[in-house]
Amino acid sequence: MLLHNVSASLLFLTVIFASIYNVSLQRIRDKMYEPIEGASACFRRLNGTHQFGCSSHRSGNVGVLQFVDDDMDLNWLVENATVSPYMAVLPPKMFTKDVLLKLKTSGKVNGVVLINNGTETRPEHFSHEDKCPNRYSGLSLVHEQTCNISDPWNVHGTGISLIDWGFPIFHVKDEDNISKLYQCYKTHNAHDRDAQVERSLCALEMNSFMLAAVDSKTCIRRSSATTILNRVRYCDPLGDRNIWSTLYPRYKAEEKNKTVIVVAARMDGTSMFDGIVPGAISPISGIVTLLMTARILAKLAEPLDEQHGDDNVMFVLLNGESYDYIGSSRLVWDMTHGVFPISPNSDIKVKQPPFYLHNIKLFVELGQISTLGNVSSSETDFYLHQYEPSSNRVNSQNVISSFKNKMNNVSQNIGLKFKDAKKKNSFPPSSLQSVLAKSPDIEGVVLTDHESHYLNTYYHSIMDDSSNLKYVYQNGSTPSEDSIQTVIAKLSRSLAMTLYYMISNENKDPPELEAKMVDELLHCYLDTMDCPVFRAISYKQKLDDKPASLYVGVNVWLSPITTLTGHALALLVNQTDSNKTEETCYSDVSNRVFSYIWMHNIIDDVNSTGACIKTTMNFSSAISPAFFEEQDYDWSSGNYSTWTESIWREFSVRMFLKPSKFHENLTFALGVVVLALSFLIVYFANSKSHILFGNTFVENSC
Repeated sequence: MLLHNVSASLLFLTVIFASIYNVSLQRIRDKMYEPIEGASACFRRLNGTHQFGCSSHRSGNVGVLQFVDDDMDLNWLVENATVSPYMAVLPPKMFTKDVLLKLKTSGKVNGVVLINNGTETRPEHFSHEDKCPNRYSGLSLVHEQTCNISDPWNVHGTGISLIDWGFPIFHVKDEDNISKLYQCYKTHNAHDRDAQVERSLCALEMNSFMLAAVDSKTCIRRSSATTILNRVRYCDPLGDRNIWSTLYPRYKAEEKNKTVIVVAARMDGTSMFDGIVPGAISPISGIVTLLMTARILAKLAEPLDEQHGDDNVMFVLLNGESYDYIGSSRLVWDMTHGVFPISPNSDIKVKQPPFYLHNIKLFVELGQISTLGNVSSSETDFYLHQYEPSSNRVNSQNVISSFKNKMNNVSQNIGLKFKDAKKKNSFPPSSLQSVLAKSPDIEGVVLTDHESHYLNTYYHSIMDDSSNLKYVYQNGSTPSEDSIQTVIAKLSRSLAMTLYYMISNENKDPPELEAKMVDELLHCYLDTMDCPVFRAISYKQKLDDKPASLYVGVNVWLSPITTLTGHALALLVNQTDSNKTEETCYSDVSNRVFSYIWMHNIIDDVNSTGACIKTTMNFSSAISPAFFEEQDYDWSSGNYSTWTESIWREFSVRMFLKPSKFHENLTFALGVVVLALSFLIVYFANSKSHILFGNTFVENSC
């Protein structure tokens, strides 16, 4: 009995001691490490043949903190530094391909931190995309390359995001965190750099381990493998949803023989870092222009219940275009197979007839829209790009010439001019390429702010933000005449009036400019999603008080900005069904011509307490056919996008004080001595146990 009580007491004390020990360890760990909150990581993406991006080791990467502010710091780190590995901290001006490659090949760097508080002078260009974006897809699959590498579209593209770096790279924006890093560096590392080996140094631990490796083919195969345990996902295909809406409803059988003018814009952008894809000039300027065009055209064409002429207009926002045209290639695949917008064999009673590529009369794509190329404060030039093989046809010339002439006619005296792009043997990266690759007879134009090279020197980077677009929120005030808000308002009105003329052969007086509405839409995308327009459509939904991220994401996760944009399109067209209440405002699964969405309020009615919006807006899949068309798809063919994103467990950056080499060696030596002594003591105690402890034992009381 006594032995039992003693054992229970010992067990209790052991549990208490272990709990206290664990708590103490956690407190010690918290005191040892200073977390760098809000750091955004570069992560790994893969395609059918390669892997790109960044990853740490499984347990994280550790290195001594070293600020690299100029070439002298870089040369010292690469040639003379003595306590590698290091974590290099770079300002934007030093975050270049040449610098990163030097750090990578030196073997002394275990990770990189890009610091950017937004107050420093920006570099003149900062684009991590390829000089020829999507160079291996689109028209290049069936024709010659449409981007000349000696005269590329994205002149300042570095291709940094298309390199497998092999170490973690993080972006830190918060001023307090940057100050923490700098103070720790100045206190412990900056002085007497050649004698760093003799003292304790400020260091970083960065964790961004990626599960996927090699390429998408390998990753998908590993993710599909079955084991005795749960299936492990290593990567997910990139993809989301496309948004589409027709001006007039398509529910009659004869609609399948009628033509449609398609107005398209891309929905996504990209950058190196997770969650930071501002995309001001590309794609937000095109998105807002399309939304405003739809709004104005709907007013010109009222009522919308019945089609006025032989032609219709379809608005399309395509997702995943930054990654080998995911959205447009899927749209073309669906149209080619007769399953857009819905399979004709489905059991749905009321549905739209199939939409085929031959139904497209004209494809108008809205590319990058800005005032960066303004010849004066009151004059903005835009360029219409045509693909040369199709532009030589008489019919194509007639349709596109009519479109261009009408655009210039309705834009007289408002400071807009539309010119033919004259860059020879080249065609800009665009969703139209997917359409022309499958059906080169389709007439199409890409409307942009540039003729031969991108004016946006921050294309596909964290710096393509509101300041790059020269946007400042006016909060209800009327934007100035030379502002981007007014330019987009003018462009949207001109395009809407041209489209209305082309489908009805009628002219209408120009409607009032809606620069204030453009201002509100840009505010939603560039400043905060918790904005008046998105609040109007987000019934009982909490919105993030931060700018939208325009990254396409993965197919298992629906991007909230896609949903918000689709509902914004429905709201701006504003067909209200007054016969439906909040309880009865829902879409009928047996009727796929219209959708019904309950909105919190209506933009044009400040006293509205809610309304049911009847809309032709809907979503379609933006997942590459490579992931479902064939079981034995040739991953190296390039026919479809094969981009995937690696799974990861956590992103973390922690700062701590790393002991000097002498301290580390001393600690190790003391540990060895203590270990040896413990073995000797145990051996001595065991060999002399009969003397030290005697022959004591517990007798059985029975």
